[in-house]
Amino acid sequence: MLKLVNLLFFREIKKSYFIIILAIILIASFVVNFLSYNHYESDNNLINVQSKLNEEEFLKLYPNRNYNRYVELYEDYIDEVIKATKLNNYEIVNNLYSFDTIYQFQVFLSIISIIVGSSLLMNEFKCGTIKHFLVKKYSRFKIYFAFFLTVVLLVLLINLFLFISYTLSMICVDKSFDLLYITKSVVLNDKVVDINYYYLTFTKFICNSLPIIFVGILSFFISLALFNKVFSISFMFFVNVFGLVIFQWLLNFDISFLMYSFLPYLDYTIFNDRLSLVEFNMQYGTNLSLFNGNLLLFVYAILGFVISSLLFLKKDLN
Repeated sequence: MLKLVNLLFFREIKKSYFIIILAIILIASFVVNFLSYNHYESDNNLINVQSKLNEEEFLKLYPNRNYNRYVELYEDYIDEVIKATKLNNYEIVNNLYSFDTIYQFQVFLSIISIIVGSSLLMNEFKCGTIKHFLVKKYSRFKIYFAFFLTVVLLVLLINLFLFISYTLSMICVDKSFDLLYITKSVVLNDKVVDINYYYLTFTKFICNSLPIIFVGILSFFISLALFNKVFSISFMFFVNVFGLVIFQWLLNFDISFLMYSFLPYLDYTIFNDRLSLVEFNMQYGTNLSLFNGNLLLFVYAILGFVISSLLFLKKDLN
């Protein structure tokens, strides 16, 4: 099976469309960094602290919410305000912080992930080459699993290429390797400590890659279930763009079980600002967190893998 994965992976990265994607990412990295360099705004801003609502005020604004839950989350909110205030006393202004734009750029990789996930296996059916692998005496499950792994590897490669491109572009823009050594202040155990900025950025970048990989494999599952590449791309694009908006809208109707869906976790940039996340949880009575997001995406990925693999095993390949 590894031989099949190797064949599929290197076949795809040699295709012109994939080379064009990498070229666009490389060029865009340089353009974005040239434009954003010297335009970084310091995080040292005043924090607008929300006043605590009494029960009457709260129920008037959110009639379907639990006030006790709001009180608990408000205490977490105040803790985050204190942490943010501590960091504001450690103002660090450095042009290299324009590297933070990588998280916003990374979100657009979801579009590529959707196209790759929806197209890979469907193109095999369209060209009739899927039967070629059966002739080679690969089992159906091995064929399915090989395509699944290929989607994951392709999306991961695109993400890593973006990070490498951003690193090279920042080094070229700054004309130095300072990016690799600068430190950034963060709060750990109620203390402000300095952590290597490049390492911190890479860690967050890999974490933000998880929903993009999930979007790719979910597109893979849906395209197989519906046997329609165009519909899969259209549907996943809509869900990816409006997933969080739909989630917020449905919460107004007290459909709280949706916090256990994948909708709020299709974009991890919401976790880049801890204070804003706590405010969101406090307002909607949710418990969104990176741990919950990683766990739920893993569970839904496994569930989708099982269902779609069963569909593939029973599908008529003629």
